Amino acid sequence: MMMKIILLINFFLSIKGFMLCPPSPLVITTRNSGSSLTASSASSDTTPVNPNKYNIPLEKAAQVWTANTQDKKSDIREAGVPFLDSKSRDFFVDDIFGVPVSRNGGLGMELLEIAGGRDDGIGITIVSAVTEGGNAQKADIIPGDSISAVTVYATSELTGGTGMVEETDSQSIECECRDFDSTIDALSNFPGEEVETVYLDIKRIRRIPKIKVQVEYSPSQCAEGVDNVKVIELYAGENLKRALQNRGIVLDDPPSSKCDYCGSNACSVRIFRGKHLLNPMGTTEEKYMKFNPDCRISCKTTVGYNNQEGELGVRVNLNQWK
Repeated sequence: MMMKIILLINFFLSIKGFMLCPPSPLVITTRNSGSSLTASSASSDTTPVNPNKYNIPLEKAAQVWTANTQDKKSDIREAGVPFLDSKSRDFFVDDIFGVPVSRNGGLGMELLEIAGGRDDGIGITIVSAVTEGGNAQKADIIPGDSISAVTVYATSELTGGTGMVEETDSQSIECECRDFDSTIDALSNFPGEEVETVYLDIKRIRRIPKIKVQVEYSPSQCAEGVDNVKVIELYAGENLKRALQNRGIVLDDPPSSKCDYCGSNACSVRIFRGKHLLNPMGTTEEKYMKFNPDCRISCKTTVGYNNQEGELGVRVNLNQWK
């Protein structure tokens, strides 16, 4: 066991002097809980796009990673506990849990501390390289990932009233937002020579899928010489109505009746391109749009469904087109 630990540590220590850039002091900002933006993860009959399509290179990941804290406790996190986050709204942090990585021959990865310098061991450490054909690569770990937890399992046999009984114990070490030394310690310090596989929780930063939207007003609503077509960009997972309004699209159709859900007089829109990029209609919306299958209730519509990106065509203020 000692030899295995020495080999593992030596493998990682070989990279500590190599930095893409000098590690910067870690600055942690506190934000209001519930403000994070993530891609839509709802399911449908359509096969979701493989999220690995939106992976980013190591150099970009190293620039985007940051650490935050929440000012209030949430269902998933205590207040004041640092967690990995993205500096940019164009990227999001995805969780990959329980990735099995064999220790036979070494983990086959190199680590890089990109922020740290604190006495409490808080920092940001990421995977800077994986060995070709090594165990980390076989487990689909990629440069730019950050290890947030390490778990090992040990099975023991106990003698009970019914004979021999197997019992499995687990030991987990959290290492999210930890510096290089703390991450190495989590990867190497666990009991038992029989442990051949570690299970890693991975944080991966990905680009948020985007939707290019061509919005068309009725020419009658536009002054002479003003283009009735606007092109905007939305993030996958956004509500269509709120996203349109946030980009300056005016939804105003006085002759139309008010939406039963949001009270708007211009909630219904016509989709002339990219219907597959939207979430399926619910039962109530299907009934509303039985005779207008190309229309959607925008306040009940999500764009970029199933991690998709592409181009969407939308006509607004529908009664103005008559």
